[in-house]
Amino acid sequence: MRRTILSSFLYFLLFISGIQAGNKDSVSAPKRMELPSIGAGFGMMSYYGTVGNTTKAQVGTFAAICPAFHFTAEERLNDLLAISVNGVFGHVAGNNHQPSDNQNFKTKVNQYGVDAVFPFDNGIIMKRGAMVAPYISLGIAMMMYRPYADLLDSQGKPYYYWSDGSIRNVPQGTPSSQIVSRDYVYSAPLSGPKTTLVIPLGFGFRFNMTEHLSSRINFAYNYTLVKDIDGSSDATTNDKYVYLNVSVHYRFGKDPVEVDKDANYEKVDWTAIDNLDSDEDGVKDVDDKCPGTPWDVKVDVHGCPLDADGDGVPDYLDKEPNTKKGAKVDVNGVALNYKQIAANQKVIARYDSIYLARSNSFNAAPSMDKLNEVEKSIGSQPNTNHVHKPLPDEFKDLDKNEDGFISAKEVASAIDGFFSGENSLTVDKINRLIDFFFEQ
Repeated sequence: MRRTILSSFLYFLLFISGIQAGNKDSVSAPKRMELPSIGAGFGMMSYYGTVGNTTKAQVGTFAAICPAFHFTAEERLNDLLAISVNGVFGHVAGNNHQPSDNQNFKTKVNQYGVDAVFPFDNGIIMKRGAMVAPYISLGIAMMMYRPYADLLDSQGKPYYYWSDGSIRNVPQGTPSSQIVSRDYVYSAPLSGPKTTLVIPLGFGFRFNMTEHLSSRINFAYNYTLVKDIDGSSDATTNDKYVYLNVSVHYRFGKDPVEVDKDANYEKVDWTAIDNLDSDEDGVKDVDDKCPGTPWDVKVDVHGCPLDADGDGVPDYLDKEPNTKKGAKVDVNGVALNYKQIAANQKVIARYDSIYLARSNSFNAAPSMDKLNEVEKSIGSQPNTNHVHKPLPDEFKDLDKNEDGFISAKEVASAIDGFFSGENSLTVDKINRLIDFFFEQ
């Protein structure tokens, strides 16, 4: 149960440390930085609103389409998100040509916006940098517009639409009428200059051609917050338009160089490492079960100091080298009598109760504040049971101030080092470190 709680707290510390590490330049993981890209393209705009719906119903959805062009500058912030600043320039138009409904308009559109782009080559859906990568986008834009209509012929005279479907130079029923044709010059303003917000929703494909060049096919549905882009005064719904386009993009800089992991070890002498004997006891490090043995101490085939009487204390530390087999000994290898054993058991029982109280206190509210509180209680009530647990060799490099005591700050520092790769700790070893913190 205690191990489960400590493990849970460990992962909590790892999460907090990860957030802290993200705020430290020295320990944060290197980011894949990319310079911005610029692009330009052209396409066709098709309008959806009050004017033009009847014509579209007769001859097709894209009956009234107008050319347009755009530019964009984009910065990919990370694997999941890019930000795009763009401008779109073109016209939207519509024509209704029926006896009961003869309207037309053409509106110049200048639109500037910012989009959040979500690429599919994010390392989750697709491999980063895939040759063909879909994406979706959502943004907000400011549109400037002014609708015009074609109401006059080339001589400045108005058109008249007759019930037979013809366009004539005089009102219907007037004798000596002449059939005329529209000149499609939109010269009559239907309103003054206006602005509105637009919500563009896009979907497209990016095609990577070279290290720097890519092309895109993009479909953008633009929902405006007004009803009069077509100059109509009786609209019931907001106007919309779609922009289907192709573009070419240039990305500055170079691709981040992928590190060749094998190249880092080309000059490593693996034979020397395999034969390394750091403590010079005659047993190679790869086989040494007791690394760090003093150089002049005799060892067995496993690199561990000899223990002739088998009491668990190596001969070079044993102050009673011929202890009777099976006898209980102290840390110096000296045999204990029954009274000493009984006294030690009482001390150990007291020590266990202190350890259990500290552990239970922490488990009731696991946090860094509680860890510091436990540490404070250890400092104000030092261990007087004469069974002080020495600092294990595996944790000595974590004792930054070399006082033989692992503090809460040193526990947090060890976890930070684990998260940033500055030490070789494992999750199990950090669990043992937290255990030792309560046991010391």
